[in-house]
Amino acid sequence: MRQILALFLLVLLAACARPGSQVLALVKPQTGTRTVSILVATNRTPGHEVEGAFTSGRSERLRYAEVIVSIPPHHKPPQIEWPNGKPDPANTFAVVGNRSLTRDEFVILARRNNRDKPAGVFVHGYNYSYQEALFRLAQMSSDAALDGAPILFDWPSQASLTGYIADRDAAAFSRDDFASVLSDLARGGVRTDILAHSMGAWLAVETIRQLSLTKQNDTLSRIDELILAAPDIDIDLLGRQLAMTDRLRRPIVILAAKDDLALALSRRLAGSAATAGALDINDPRTRQLAARDNLMIIDISSLPSMSGSNHDRFAALAAVYPQLRSQGRTNPVAGTGALVLNGVGAVVSAPFKLGGAALSQ
Repeated sequence: MRQILALFLLVLLAACARPGSQVLALVKPQTGTRTVSILVATNRTPGHEVEGAFTSGRSERLRYAEVIVSIPPHHKPPQIEWPNGKPDPANTFAVVGNRSLTRDEFVILARRNNRDKPAGVFVHGYNYSYQEALFRLAQMSSDAALDGAPILFDWPSQASLTGYIADRDAAAFSRDDFASVLSDLARGGVRTDILAHSMGAWLAVETIRQLSLTKQNDTLSRIDELILAAPDIDIDLLGRQLAMTDRLRRPIVILAAKDDLALALSRRLAGSAATAGALDINDPRTRQLAARDNLMIIDISSLPSMSGSNHDRFAALAAVYPQLRSQGRTNPVAGTGALVLNGVGAVVSAPFKLGGAALSQ
């Protein structure tokens, strides 16, 4: 309980300095900076303070955009160098391009920019604003040195510590829209890898379940991989969800840490006994879960946490992704079982392997 109260204080203090929509102000690009082109699909309502901003309101229709984010030359992974005042590409993340798209334009760009490889789709979690989700995806894409244009599916989180229940409702409100985005991409010939964080993981699994129940096999066949980062999903509920979900091409990956304080708070709020994002890979029940539900569980407890909540470690994994690839591990999470990463993201052990290759060479 003391840890949970400490987390409340940390989040409340951080909330005082959270970035507003002014960080989205369009500025001129600067030479010597890296840029990331992000495709956005959102069901938030537009904001009016800054062009291209979105609020926490729920829209009855999807809106699409292409946003180009500039990364400062002295960026330090996995941080986000937030503007303090007017964005400055020399020192901060900054928006240097922003345009609205039609649905067809969104799909065409997704296909053109990602060509023969899957498009990375990020689904943010509870307590995220639009600008926080956008810049987090830019940070991860830049740190991982990924080519192509990642996709942000941005749902209308309240971006408030007290908005947990409202965010649950907003995630449920967004299932049809996320299914629509995945279906449009599949019809356009775009394969996808989905990274879903926290409550966004619940939204992603529910959407995959919905696609399974409605027999949208063509869409499901275009999803190469689903990665659930610190998923805020009751462990019993996850079992029920997956029981009604068609198996994807690869095992579902869970990035877990048993010392995740935000998930401890979530368990208190929801009255849950255990969440999927806080699994202990040394627990025999975890092995049973992985075997039954075709999971690869990765312990990221040793990766650095930026907020003190231990809930944001997934962002640090992007910075070490190029190292994993340079070691010949183009798919470090192939197969079912468990892996343990050290503080710099290297695999140090595989407590159990159930199927396929723990690492593909």
